[in-house]
Order: sequence, then structure tokens, then C-alpha cells
Amino acid sequence: MTSTENGIVGSGAEEIGRPSLGLAWLSLASGCTDVLSFLKLGDLFTSAMTGNTALLAIALARGQMLAASRSLTALVGFMLGASLAALMHVRGGAQQNTRGRLSSLLLLEIVLLGGCAALWSVSPDPIRGKALYSVILLSAVSMGIQGMVARHINVSGISTIVFTSALISMVMSITTRLAGRTNPSVLAESTRVHLGTFSAYVGGAALAAIMVSDYLGWLVWIPMTAVLFALCCWEFPYLRQRSTV
Repeated sequence: MTSTENGIVGSGAEEIGRPSLGLAWLSLASGCTDVLSFLKLGDLFTSAMTGNTALLAIALARGQMLAASRSLTALVGFMLGASLAALMHVRGGAQQNTRGRLSSLLLLEIVLLGGCAALWSVSPDPIRGKALYSVILLSAVSMGIQGMVARHINVSGISTIVFTSALISMVMSITTRLAGRTNPSVLAESTRVHLGTFSAYVGGAALAAIMVSDYLGWLVWIPMTAVLFALCCWEFPYLRQRSTV
């Protein structure tokens, strides 16, 4: 496997297999985060910016400035996180390999999600005021960072926060395969990764929807835990390789 400036490139099953479990954990984190933010932070998303922008436009059109301010905070936070991740990735340069830079970004996301969960845990329910906007901002910045991490893991264009394109890719792959136009085994491999991340997102969203009423105190820590598992999936093969050298 070789590193490139923009991501991790491999070949065959290794390219698809090694990061796919980590990407699934990231997808679970974003699914859980979106449902949490929508149900408990006031009709907004901190991961799905297409939906959040639509909610912002609706709030503005209805003159609901308070709701608009929450959605706008999420949008600004997401952009800030993506910008910060891009800056860290570029400044790493040749002094740090791609894997190291992405691991550093995941560590930063874990710290931010941990801060978000800690603040949320000690705040009253429903959360209000400065604590509310701080939680929105921390969550959105974390998801912006995650979006950049997934973008630099170059595995069949997989995303952990935007699934419209993934659905299109899955439909195209399945349709092309059924039509017999391309190699069935290659299509099946790529489609499985898309299905895995999409299923993980749905699973995280369903988990949040089930737990949100009675287990909010535990639920707010799940996104951070999922990203921690993703980092472990990412680092474990390298740590094992070092131990055998």
C-alpha cells in the first residue's frame, strides 16, 4: 500500500478492506449526531449540511430567527471544522505522512466530541442559552473535521456524512452490474463498502432515536466512542506491524 498527498491508495481487497470498518464507525457517529441534534438541539443537523441549510432557509422564510441562529451556528461550525482540518492536513506536508495527519485529525475530533458530550452531560434538559450554542458548535466543528478525514481516505469515493451521492453510486453499480456492462466482482466490492457506511449511518440514527428519551446521558458519548473505534481500526494494523518488526 502506498501513500499519496490526497489520501490512502492501495490495490484490490486491501484498499477496500482496511479502512472500511473505520469508515463505518465514522458513519455511525454522524448518524447518531444528526438525530441527536435534530431532536434535542432544536431542528438542526450538525453533520448533514444539505438538510441543515434547508432548515435554515425555512426558518428564515418563516421569520423564526432563533431557529435560524441555531442552524447558522451549525453551518458555520461545520465550515470552521472543515477549514481547520484542511489547514492541518496541508501544514503537515512532508514532515508527517498521510496516515499520521489523518490520525491527528481523528484525535482532534475525539477531543471536541468529548468536550461536547461533557458539556451536554452537565447541562439541564432541555439545554438552553450559551451551553446550547456551544454544544452545537463543538458538534458541528467535529463533523466538519470528520468530513475532511473521510475525503482524504481514498476508498471508492466513500463519505461518512453525505449519502445522496452514495445512493446514486450504489444504484449505478447495481444497475450496471445487472446489465452486464462491467466486472461484477469489482462492482460488488465497491457497493459493499457504500452499503456498509450507509447502513452504519442508519444504525447510528436508529440507535439515537431509540435511546434519546430514556438514555440521553449515555447517548451523548456514543459519537466520541465511535470515532475512537474508528481511530483504533485505522492505527491497529500499523501498531501490529511495528510489534512484529
